[in-house]
Amino acid sequence: MSADAATSGTADGPGPELRATERWFIRRGLPMFVEDYSSGRDVWTRALPALAVIFVLSCVTFIGGSDSDGDPDTVIESQDAIGWALLAVVVVAFLVGYVLWNRRRGAPWYSLPDTVSWPWLLVFVGVPAVLSLTSADRSLSLVVTSALGSVLVLGIVYLIARYALVALTGWAFRWTFGSLYGVTDLVTRVLPLMLLVLTFLSLNAGVWQVMGSSNAEAIGGTLIILGLMGVLFIVNRARREFDDVEQKTDRDGVVEAVAGTPLEPVVADLLDLDRTVPMTQRQRINVHLVMVVAQIVQVALIGIVVWAFFVIFAAVAVRLPVQQNWLKDLGGIGSPLWTWGDGHGVTRASIRVAAFLGGFAAFYATVYAATDKVYRKYFAERISKDLSRALAVRRAYLAARRRAGLPAPDPIDQTDAG
Repeated sequence: MSADAATSGTADGPGPELRATERWFIRRGLPMFVEDYSSGRDVWTRALPALAVIFVLSCVTFIGGSDSDGDPDTVIESQDAIGWALLAVVVVAFLVGYVLWNRRRGAPWYSLPDTVSWPWLLVFVGVPAVLSLTSADRSLSLVVTSALGSVLVLGIVYLIARYALVALTGWAFRWTFGSLYGVTDLVTRVLPLMLLVLTFLSLNAGVWQVMGSSNAEAIGGTLIILGLMGVLFIVNRARREFDDVEQKTDRDGVVEAVAGTPLEPVVADLLDLDRTVPMTQRQRINVHLVMVVAQIVQVALIGIVVWAFFVIFAAVAVRLPVQQNWLKDLGGIGSPLWTWGDGHGVTRASIRVAAFLGGFAAFYATVYAATDKVYRKYFAERISKDLSRALAVRRAYLAARRRAGLPAPDPIDQTDAG
């Protein structure tokens, strides 16, 4: 197959090989490497399944969540009936309209849309707001709250889909488990001293009184603060490691990097593979984000392992009467979640203490990983190698777009790039 046939674009956009390469970028958390990145075509379409689930849950919540201070059996059943009837009308009208729309554009009736425009988003915001009128509290404030909540959800989903955060996290897990040596090396360097400190803290009555008696919001806030401080360390290191990402690859290096990607069959016929293409600011931020998330996943795994360890450790080493004695003036430990043997078990207090210790362990591992030269060298070499390959594939992808007559930034000489 020739390069022209494989990568040819049409009025509807790039050919299948280029589209497959764009999906290759997105699966690696690099959506900004996709040219002509469109919100309607590339962002909302990926978010559509999640939005559909959220939409249904929102509608059902308003219908099933009716309440009244009067006669609940009469008022609530009447309101629920109206709500379910409205939802049924909306669903039937939507399905009929969707099937007719697909038939009109010559697509199978079950086809997903190629683009998601503002009417789709208006339905997502408007329908739950209208259904909120069937609840017991038929106030304008509830309608406004429903609409604003839907808009907020759209904003969050948009950010997640635009930067492919779910795909990026999945890639980071695969990348981490692809070579466990780095994580194992980090754990063996960090754990000995850290476990000594954390074991002492796990048997300290003060830690139990502070963390074991806290509510979920306080524990969550503590972990968020530790997490934000850790992210600052990671971001600072990522800026330095970004300079190690190799962009000055010759033609042979690009051809080698493209092996195993959708462009492999056509890369030999592409031009200007020995010339670099500067990245935009958004693309640089995207590369930084990949480096940051990869590091976050590693330290988060350490935190989860430490949390599980101390949940088990507390169940074995700290008997329920001891926990009760430490927390008796602060509300006690409550009903154990699970008990075994003579006074042993898992309590909510032990889970909260373990969560704090796990968060502290992840933060400690973050600081250590940011300062240990041996680990940094290993991590930087691995992440730089993977990102350098992605940049080489991007160069071939842009060359394929230019050959197909599609918009693409112009390359520059290697000497100019330096």
